[in-house]
Amino acid sequence: MSKPFDAHTYHINQSNISSYAVSPNLVQSTTWQHTSTGLEVVNDDEESFIATIVGCALAYHLRCGPAGNHFSSGMTLLEKAKYQFHICHPANHELGADFTAAINNLEALQNQVGKTKDHKNMIINDVTGKMLCCATNVFATWIEIVPDSRHGQKVENAPKIDEGTKNWPIPDNFVKEFDILKYKFKAHPLPLYHDNHLIQPVHANEILNGAMVEVQFQIHHWCIKDFDSFQATPQKVTILKLGPIHIPSNYKRPIENKDAGQIESKRARCENEASTS
Repeated sequence: MSKPFDAHTYHINQSNISSYAVSPNLVQSTTWQHTSTGLEVVNDDEESFIATIVGCALAYHLRCGPAGNHFSSGMTLLEKAKYQFHICHPANHELGADFTAAINNLEALQNQVGKTKDHKNMIINDVTGKMLCCATNVFATWIEIVPDSRHGQKVENAPKIDEGTKNWPIPDNFVKEFDILKYKFKAHPLPLYHDNHLIQPVHANEILNGAMVEVQFQIHHWCIKDFDSFQATPQKVTILKLGPIHIPSNYKRPIENKDAGQIESKRARCENEASTS
């Protein structure tokens, strides 16, 4: 069992770290650099800059399951699916002030390269205040395409599908799409951790909902016609404090025992409260 999260201690420890997104020197110590598809923020060593921010993860557009934000409407391809979640201003005074300062820095970075007045997809204006939208791809292209025939798979040293992709818990309504996709794309779990345990995608939405999280992320930009698109691409998401207990309903999948002990305890409390209500 980990120690209870101490917001004040965390704030003090992070205050002097240059990658903490509240840093007054963040904008001056970074720059935008071209990539093969757009722009990204880099540090003085011209390496991808990884910023850190803390916020409260919301149920709003929370799509971090095995298929990310993909829907069965046919309007988008499964291979384009992204994990997506939003974080907002924490209730804690110190961390709330940090979040506001971080958003101000991120807006300053956007203004450096934005060619239009319409900056979309990363910083979201809401009636409750500004939110940070984080998104990253569920699937990545294989370096070598895996043969999709039995004959090709028997060829010596032929690339093979890794166990993670082979056993990916894709929802039933996307199985046909996935059976074609898996020979060209590799599935990647969201780098979501609690007590140093990687959280499996089937549990990610439930664990993230309402949790206090630390997000380490890269910052990307693309110019798309009449607007500028920005993205906070998470490299690691750490649960600092689990959210409030949510009463389970008949459409949610239960958390299995293989996840972190504290998460299992949270589920047990949920079930107990539900049974007595």
